[in-house]
Amino acid sequence: MRVVIDATPLIDTRTGIGIYVQGLIDALNEEPRKEKNIEVIEYTLSIRARAQSKLRGYWVPVPAGIAPSIWRTFNGPKIEKFVPSPDVVHGTNYLVPPSDVPRIVTVHDLSVLSRGTAPRRRADGIDRHLKQIAESGATIHAISNYVADEIRERYPNADVQMVYPGVETSFEQGIPKVETPTMVVLGATQKRKAVPDAVRAFEILGHSFKTLELQIIGPPGDDEPQVGTLIEGLPEALRRRVTRLGFVARDEVARLVGSATLLVHPSHYEGFGFPLVEAMSMGTPVVTTTGGAIPEIVDTAAVTVEPGDVEALVAGISLLIEKESFRDQIISSGLERSKQFSWATAGEQMLKMYRSVC
Repeated sequence: MRVVIDATPLIDTRTGIGIYVQGLIDALNEEPRKEKNIEVIEYTLSIRARAQSKLRGYWVPVPAGIAPSIWRTFNGPKIEKFVPSPDVVHGTNYLVPPSDVPRIVTVHDLSVLSRGTAPRRRADGIDRHLKQIAESGATIHAISNYVADEIRERYPNADVQMVYPGVETSFEQGIPKVETPTMVVLGATQKRKAVPDAVRAFEILGHSFKTLELQIIGPPGDDEPQVGTLIEGLPEALRRRVTRLGFVARDEVARLVGSATLLVHPSHYEGFGFPLVEAMSMGTPVVTTTGGAIPEIVDTAAVTVEPGDVEALVAGISLLIEKESFRDQIISSGLERSKQFSWATAGEQMLKMYRSVC
């Protein structure tokens, strides 16, 4: 079976979607699945990638920004024009080209439609594209039950199947913890990630915990001005204890998260939440919120508060720093919970999905 997969999210800085796509491709290429006659064929949906010699696999010369409009209007060009003999086509990032064979499109969350994380014109295009996908009988893959329910509510005719992603093997327990108490925030400074809430919590906590440090890891997003302003407004003694690391390689992310005292993830909405599972799998306790799919993913293995409740966030962080027995309990629960999310399992379940539609 030739599984044709959109590898476009791998050509630039890898955020959560890129991490998902790489994990999926690696899982499908593992020997146990290769022995089942699976051939993974990558394609890149980008004009710029070709100009910059960043293509992954076959080139589909349709700009991603206008692809939904082109495909909806012309029902083409079909993927077969660029990629020979597919058996199933998997669009990994909301978009999937027209084809004569079964199609699957992964929807990571619906923030692109409801939370202003994309320009309105692009969001409208994706919305119309997904509606057309649903009505065509193609399958929509959701990465959590929460997202699956959102999709079914918005597109009642959709064939929705849920398969959780996994966690990279580099995120494993065993990295020594730093002696200085450190709270780490992982992710781009997007508004829905609510990084300012972590900065505000640090400002309150920093006066009580004199050596507490804050590390913010991730590229700038649409909330970067607010984050920068809050940090600049901190008293100098606190500001010196804040480290901005921007984008760092995945191995370094694993080292930083694994060595931290705790991960703070104040996001108001997640479709899954890779940082949560990564931290739990490394024995780093998590303080997060009840936004989106987060309660489904962490279950009882993290401290959760209502989105936007900075006082509760402060209380949760304080509890993990001060109460060793409670911290150990959360760490143990997190390690156990993270075992539910493996790429070996995800690969097998995605393989079943591919076979079910063929």
